Amino acid sequence: MKYSNLMSPLKIKTMTLRNRVMMTPMGTNLANPDGSISEEHKNYYKLRAQGGVGLIIVENVCVSFPEGSNGTSQLRLDHDSFIPHMYELTERVHAWGANIAIQVNHAGAAAIPARIGMQPVSASDLPCKRGGFIPRPMTTEEVYALIGNYAQACRRAQMAGFDAVELHAGHSYLINQFLSPLTNNRTDEFGGSMANRVRFLRLVLEESRKLVGENYPII
Repeated sequence: MKYSNLMSPLKIKTMTLRNRVMMTPMGTNLANPDGSISEEHKNYYKLRAQGGVGLIIVENVCVSFPEGSNGTSQLRLDHDSFIPHMYELTERVHAWGANIAIQVNHAGAAAIPARIGMQPVSASDLPCKRGGFIPRPMTTEEVYALIGNYAQACRRAQMAGFDAVELHAGHSYLINQFLSPLTNNRTDEFGGSMANRVRFLRLVLEESRKLVGENYPII
């Protein structure tokens, strides 16, 4: 076989995949208006597990509401109250032999003011795309607080039974806005040099690792 390893198991820290087929995170717009997961949403992922995929990565969830939201029907993981229904999701997927991870995210400047009811926040006052909304630069204190929000979301994912978490660092969302010199003109420890622009992501990773332990997969 040309892809002889495709259907063989793969162990990543504490997670053992039944095969190497992965469903990447894709928006579904199936969440309830309050950010909780709906029955339709749970069944959507259960059917993918029944289909034989090794790893499902659930679409991006909001780590700080409302300013971090990127849609009107986005899942949330910014409070412990969302853990029980997420646990029901992971149990349904596990029952069919698949592993499940979840992507954590903050929209930053990509958030739409009419949806979140406020001016978006970001690394700087630079829009994340041409013609985009002008965000409010976060204070240094706010940045450190948000790092904690990411870490807590990862902790909640672990408590809800997810086998791994994925930090969304692309697609012009907040972490990407810190990484890029096109959207980051800060003058504190989170701006300027590449080492400083990477600091936000590095600290998010480090703080998340402290809460979930050394053996929990972080993508």
